[in-house]
Amino acid sequence: MTIGDFPLTALVEYQVRTETTTVNEWLDVWQERGQDALIGEPDTSAYAAALSLQDESHVLVFERYAQGQSSIDAHIARPAHAALMETMGEGNMTRRLVMSNVYADIENYGWWDRAGSDESMCEAGISITLIGTRFADDAMKQRYIEVTGEHAQYCREVEPGTLIYSGGLALRDSDRGPDSKAGDMLFVAAFANEQAAIQHRDDPRHVALQPVLNEIERERTFMLSYKSAGKGYFWRAE
Repeated sequence: MTIGDFPLTALVEYQVRTETTTVNEWLDVWQERGQDALIGEPDTSAYAAALSLQDESHVLVFERYAQGQSSIDAHIARPAHAALMETMGEGNMTRRLVMSNVYADIENYGWWDRAGSDESMCEAGISITLIGTRFADDAMKQRYIEVTGEHAQYCREVEPGTLIYSGGLALRDSDRGPDSKAGDMLFVAAFANEQAAIQHRDDPRHVALQPVLNEIERERTFMLSYKSAGKGYFWRAE
């Protein structure tokens, strides 16, 4: 697989080896790497840890890279990255990698941040939903992107508690974790709290959109839920 120099999202999920390490201990070690990325990797636009609501031993590392492969290469080359791998390896802290895939941003679709403050977003307790979708054909996919993309602009204006509302297209078939094939769509939503998620779900414009979406032939391949751990960052301060 060749990754170009375009914005992308990477989802990397680990199972903590709880016989040797608590999830909090794992996160404390990882946090040093997250801080290094914030300080030393301007093209790593997000690098945040989140706790799976499906399995309490799983930690998702939510990563975004502004320049695709070149940004990933710079990330891996950091001394802090080698130090993280060494520390976790010596401590036998990780049982296995349970998910790994990369998704190219859909141009002009939704938004990935609420930047504009003087602080990077890294609060604990943010609700994150990942949805995988496979379409009957490219026309159905494009129709879905158009309809939901238009709605995203409305959400950005009237839902301040909706922090992320965007997506990407899978660059390869996943070899582990949830079913994801090249070309499938990943939708990402993040809400400041449960009230914000409910407001989004029950908004009359959102409810009215559902019959339109029901006409688009598609299959939901996965839906995963997480809570941010307060480690790392979802976007950078401006």
